[in-house]
Amino acid sequence: MTQNEIAESLNLSRMKVIKYLEIAKANHIIQFKINLDHVVDMDLQNKIKQQYGLQDLYIVPAAGQNSLDSLSKAAAQYIEDRITSDTMINVGYGQAVSRTLGHLNISTKYKVTFVSLSGGVKFYIPTAIDSSSDYYSNPNYNHYIMPAPLVVSTEPLAKQLLNEKPIKKILEMIPYSNITIIGIGAVNERATIVKEEYLTTNDMEIIKSMGAVGDVLSQFYDINGNVIDYKLHKQLVSTEISLLKSLNHVVAVAGGLEKREAIIGALRGGYIDVLITDEVVAKSLID
Repeated sequence: MTQNEIAESLNLSRMKVIKYLEIAKANHIIQFKINLDHVVDMDLQNKIKQQYGLQDLYIVPAAGQNSLDSLSKAAAQYIEDRITSDTMINVGYGQAVSRTLGHLNISTKYKVTFVSLSGGVKFYIPTAIDSSSDYYSNPNYNHYIMPAPLVVSTEPLAKQLLNEKPIKKILEMIPYSNITIIGIGAVNERATIVKEEYLTTNDMEIIKSMGAVGDVLSQFYDINGNVIDYKLHKQLVSTEISLLKSLNHVVAVAGGLEKREAIIGALRGGYIDVLITDEVVAKSLID
């Protein structure tokens, strides 16, 4: 029913209906979810899962300029449906992960712990939302965020920080997670790591010439998922990408054809258990 139809049937004003619906949403009385099984080519989904050894694959219908928003909403829904009491979620770096956190809407009956996989604190705070977000306001959320930048000036400093007690404690929590959520970066000037001025566009051209096609946790790899030998990796305050292979339920959120090779490299490298992507990318993965 439309809001006007609800207002007429209950003899209320439309504004009251809107207000009640917002209150109901905020209190988890009602939820809006998309059943992707009804709109996704299941044959395509099964082919990709089989080809890359994925546990699961969620294909989101193409949404043009709003694809990141659609992907992050789908990722949030995927995570919400798998939350149980005392769930621990590892959190990667970048916009897709941040947006996903902003869309989470988890019942207050569950205790959820978020653990950061790397430094770069601002990207664990959801973007484009205010402090009323469930991520901020849910009293049962605990956050363990590495108190460090993502990239530091020298390799010795990175090693020293990784051995500091507050960071070491967080690193020790990571293997015990139930779910890990990460983004996948393309090697271009629009990458988050360039926007945050850790690397320049010139740096990206050099990385590309070394055979890199993408990055996960700011660690660059080739089309087969092999990590390239690059100086920045030794200056990171981050979990090593190889650890992802041993973690439970690693969920990657990434879309757009510009990330096709980055996604393929991450899949071939065995870093991902679950992929949430758009239908254009999905079709390109088996070409």
